[in-house]
Amino acid sequence: MSISPNASIASDASVEVLKVPDFRRLWVANGFRYAAAEVASFALPVTALLLLDASPLAMSLIFVCSRAGFLVMGLPAGVWIDRWRKKPVMIWADVVYMLAFGSVPIAHFLGVLSIAQLVAVAIVVSLAGVFFDVAHNSVLPFVLPRRRVSDGNARLQSSETAIQAVSPSVAGVVTQGVAAPFLYCFAALSHLTSLLVLRRIHPKDDIARGAEGSERQFRREIAEGIRVLFKQPLLRLLLNQAALNNIGAGIILSMLPVFLLKEIGVATWLYGLLSTLGALAGFATSLLAPKLRRRFGEIRMTLVFSALAPFAVLAAPLAGVFRQAAVPLIALAQVLIGVAIVGRAVSTAGLRARVTPDKYMGRVTAAYSVVIQGATPLGALIGGAVASHWSTGVALWAGALAMAIPLVLLLLSPLRGYRTLPPGWEV
Repeated sequence: MSISPNASIASDASVEVLKVPDFRRLWVANGFRYAAAEVASFALPVTALLLLDASPLAMSLIFVCSRAGFLVMGLPAGVWIDRWRKKPVMIWADVVYMLAFGSVPIAHFLGVLSIAQLVAVAIVVSLAGVFFDVAHNSVLPFVLPRRRVSDGNARLQSSETAIQAVSPSVAGVVTQGVAAPFLYCFAALSHLTSLLVLRRIHPKDDIARGAEGSERQFRREIAEGIRVLFKQPLLRLLLNQAALNNIGAGIILSMLPVFLLKEIGVATWLYGLLSTLGALAGFATSLLAPKLRRRFGEIRMTLVFSALAPFAVLAAPLAGVFRQAAVPLIALAQVLIGVAIVGRAVSTAGLRARVTPDKYMGRVTAAYSVVIQGATPLGALIGGAVASHWSTGVALWAGALAMAIPLVLLLLSPLRGYRTLPPGWEV
């Protein structure tokens, strides 16, 4: 692969990646997109639970639909995006996002907003997210050198967690005077801004490759991506851990709004503040993560933060037992979860790029996402079923138990003896 001017600027590890023009624009666009996602994810449970009186099972259904895109379209999207230019994919995804989010305040204004529409919007946004996420991850090695992808992801993670720290609290305050569905207006405008910024990105090697005879048949291309994912030992370990973690996370994420907003009855501003605490912890972790990765090694850092995750979520089910202390316990859970998730995300993102060949990047990214994203709605379904049959407290315990299983994989893994990427694995 030829080196683009953008990549040449960042070839020196001492150069800040935000000085690379195309990466800086990608970073800005990602910021607006993430702000839209945070505001919409806050508005969704508030709208469904407090305005439309959704049941726990209905909440789990909406959550499943919001994460079902990779299960439905992930694998073929990976093949298509390996063939297509990545920039137009992200732009068209922004268009779909904008239209879907914009439909919610319009329906609310007309008095026809329903659970069915929220489900439909969740499905459409989830499908758009598949194409945007795979294209976004796949274009990074064309904007930055491979060894700088981790630094780029750290900057993306820092901005995302900073936005996450601000958005829920601001949205919570806004909903004291404005109906939650109108928050989707901000989400739609954010995607319009993202679209305009992405139009100015011109990665040199972002070219359409097309199909190449019988060796590039659709099913074979999907199989090649899956084979690379499961054959590479590091990718396989990261996949197994993330999938099991996400089953537990799906249970907790889908049931926590029900527990806080309906059972405990916290105000929307406090609900937003609790989310902010976790984001602040994640932001601090994202700032420290690059230094920790260089000092202790990316693999050791991955293992440590992965092991922290099951302990981080224990405070959530304990809140169901000690309800008088529910708010401080949930606050503690949010902080610890923010540290664990962000630390692991920063340490693993660059690893995947360094062991995946360019021509398989889209398919491997898609196959990886199909498994881990598919695990989250599976957890949400389990959470909704358990809460309907028993209680949300029991569902939260089930989520914590599920997130403890990957710890066994860590203890049995031969990779626990490595500090950095083993020689010969990097492509």
